[in-house]
Amino acid sequence: MKFFRFALFLIILLMSNLSFAESRLHKILKNGEIRVGTTGDWNPMTIKDPTTNKYIGFEIEIVTQLASDMGVTLTIVPTEWKTLVNGIIADKYDISTSASLSAKRALSILN
Repeated sequence: MKFFRFALFLIILLMSNLSFAESRLHKILKNGEIRVGTTGDWNPMTIKDPTTNKYIGFEIEIVTQLASDMGVTLTIVPTEWKTLVNGIIADKYDISTSASLSAKRALSILN
């Protein structure tokens, strides 16, 4: 009986490690790219500069540094406020800027 419990414990442990290996972080590192959803309309946090068509702002500086620290390429994905969370759930991007995250919104991403 003890062997059965130990074997069951090992199986559960191995299965949890397999799901961990498929985490979003591992996917980002494996692909060499972090995709960041942003609305680009929240000055000075994230704004799309109409003269250059590039995103600038405090949050853009943060995700640029994050990508650099991780050794991956940063890809900005335009999004809207109403689809900000859904973009993460639908795997359109890995993280987002432009979010005032409530506990309910944060939990919806984890489900």
